[in-house]
Amino acid sequence: MGTVVISLDAELGWGFHHKPLPEERLRETRENWLRLRRLFDRYDVPATWAIAGHLFLNSCESCHPNHPAGERCCTRSIGDLPAKDIWFGNGLIDEVATASADHEIASHGFTHIHFNHECMDSELASLEVRSCVDAAASRGFDLTSFVCPVNKVGHRDVLVEHGFDCYRGVNPAVESQNTLTWQATKLSSSVLGRPTPPIVDPHVDEHGLVNVPASLFLFNIDGKYKKPFSVVGTDPVVRQVKSGVDRVAESDGVLHLWFHPHNLQTAQHYERLHSIVRYVDRRREESDVRVETMGEVADRVKRAKRPASGLE
Repeated sequence: MGTVVISLDAELGWGFHHKPLPEERLRETRENWLRLRRLFDRYDVPATWAIAGHLFLNSCESCHPNHPAGERCCTRSIGDLPAKDIWFGNGLIDEVATASADHEIASHGFTHIHFNHECMDSELASLEVRSCVDAAASRGFDLTSFVCPVNKVGHRDVLVEHGFDCYRGVNPAVESQNTLTWQATKLSSSVLGRPTPPIVDPHVDEHGLVNVPASLFLFNIDGKYKKPFSVVGTDPVVRQVKSGVDRVAESDGVLHLWFHPHNLQTAQHYERLHSIVRYVDRRREESDVRVETMGEVADRVKRAKRPASGLE
C-alpha cells in the first residue's frame, strides 16, 4: 500500500531574512495559509506543516544576537505590513490546528537559519531547535517531525537530543546527480513533466531518526515566473505528480511532495495545488493509496522495525 505525504515549509518573513522583504508577497502568503486550509479541508487531505518556531510567539523580547537578519529583526515592519504579520503567526497556526483535516504541526527551526550557514554550529543549532520546541510547547504543541531550512539536512544529533522522531531527507535524485544534471532535471520537470518523481523508502538512520526523503518540490523553476509553462499546453508538474501517484499506488513506498505557502503567487499556481490534491483524493478512493503525515510515516516505520514481543 503506497503513501502520499505532503509537507509545507511555513515561515512567513523568516524565509526571506537573507534578502529584501517582499511586502506584497508576504501579505499574499498569509492569505495562502487560509486558502490551503480550505483546500485540504475540502478533500480531507492532511499535511505536515513545518512551521518556523518564532511564529508560535505573540511577542518577543530577544535581541536575536548575531542573527543574519540583524538584531531585533522581528520588530521590523515593511510598508504598511506590521511586524506581527511578518515575524509572528498572528492567528495562522490556530487556523491550521483547528482545521477539519488532521494536520501535523512540525518544526522548521526557530528563525530559519540554514543549517549550512557560516554562522551555524552545534551551539546555535541547539538554540534554534530548543527555542522552537519551547515556543510550540507554550502553545500546547508537541513537535516530533523536523524539516531543515532550505532542506539542508544537518545536526541530526541535536534533533535526537530534543525529542524528534523524523526529518525530511534530501530527494535521492539530488544526491545521485551533479549540479548540472540536477538543473537539467528541474527544467525537464517544469517544462516536460518528466521524469516521474522517485518513490522513496523512509528508513531509520544511524541516529535512530526516521528519514522521510523528499520526492518532488512542486515549484522548482516556475515559481520565478507569473504562471506555469509547458511545451504541450497543460501543467507539466501536475502530469508529473499524477504519474508519481499512479506509481506509488502500485508500491509500498512513499511519494513525498513539498512546497512553501509563498510559492502560490498566481491563480495558476493555486490551480496546480488544487489539481494535485483532487487527484490524490481520487486515487485514494480508487486504490489502496493512503495519505499520511511525516509523523505517521515515522510511527509506522518504527513499529515495523520494532522486534515482536512474546514467548518463543
